[in-house]
Formats: sequence, structure tokens, C-alpha cells
Amino acid sequence: MEVENISLENLRIQHAHLDAVIKEEESHIWKNCIKIEELKKQKLRKKDEMLRRIMQTAEA
Repeated sequence: MEVENISLENLRIQHAHLDAVIKEEESHIWKNCIKIEELKKQKLRKKDEMLRRIMQTAEA
């Protein structure tokens, strides 16, 4: 898995970057659906990691 010491802010930046890349890819006439789906999976993993860290912080 990913390195645990990535900050929450860094995860937010990565999530936003993936969102921009997805939008760019979707704007092409010839969309690469496989690439788009993989990017969406990566974005979801970032979101899940952010939520997990937020929950851990709330519990502490």
C-alpha cells in the first residue's frame, strides 16, 4: 500500500489532481475508458484514505 506518512493535505492535492486529469481525459473526442476507470479508482482510494485519516483524528 501507500506510505503512511503522506499528509492529509497531500492526499487532498493528489485527489484534486486526479480529478483534473479525469476531466481532461473525458474531454477528448476519443476517450480512453480504461484509463479513465483506473484514474477514478485511484481517486476513490485517495478519498477513502482521507476519510480514514479524518476518522482516526476524530477518535483521538
